[in-house]
Amino acid sequence: MPNNERESAIAMMLARRAYLYRLLHVVFGGRPSSDVVSSMVGQETLASFAYVKETLAQDDFADLAARPLGTTGRSLAACVDEVIARIEIAGREAADPALADGFVDGLRTDYDQLFQVPGDRYVHLWESPYTGQESMVFQESTLDVRSFYHDAGFKLRAEKRFPDDHIAAMMDYLGCMGQRAYEAFADGCDDEVLRTLATQRRFAERHVLNWVDLFADKVVEQDVHGCYAAFAAGMAAFVRLDDEMVGRLEKELAGK
Repeated sequence: MPNNERESAIAMMLARRAYLYRLLHVVFGGRPSSDVVSSMVGQETLASFAYVKETLAQDDFADLAARPLGTTGRSLAACVDEVIARIEIAGREAADPALADGFVDGLRTDYDQLFQVPGDRYVHLWESPYTGQESMVFQESTLDVRSFYHDAGFKLRAEKRFPDDHIAAMMDYLGCMGQRAYEAFADGCDDEVLRTLATQRRFAERHVLNWVDLFADKVVEQDVHGCYAAFAAGMAAFVRLDDEMVGRLEKELAGK
């Protein structure tokens, strides 16, 4: 078991990552309500992405921070800077009574045009179009995704009617697993932490990291107002950093 200072740092990491996965679930899960917008631009979201920024700024993450996102030319560090800037600007708009309703309505319109209504700006929210499969839902990979969910006791409320490999469903699963890892660590159950993190990481490598950059790239290309683009790029940066952090933590907890 690490010392007390290191324990606190690990607990903070586990809490931040669980929060961000749950947040990204609601960001991409549907048309935003006022409550969702409040979460998107709130202080906890800002602090969590600031944590990602601070971690990427460490010397041993320099190569990852400099990695470009898709065809955007932006580094992952720049993507995180952008989402933080967007949260700060949006937070001011959402807090202004004269602007708040218009801001929420604008996000709803952007969500519809990007993710709901087929058209020039439409972006698929599920895995298969980005991995060389047809754009139809419920492809073979869906069954593998579903097996991860079921093994964890996680089941979509609309299973067989909503694609399991939808980015919001994946973020929900990773958020639930992240919360389990946090709670297991708080209880001193390092073996359970290791099992949970290993499962999360295996899932992310098979079903998130293989397409999240392409998805973010597409949202950046199509989002004319930039809020969803910033969150998509920030998500891509976060999940790549998370994969690296989790791999290191697994080795640490295993005593390697």
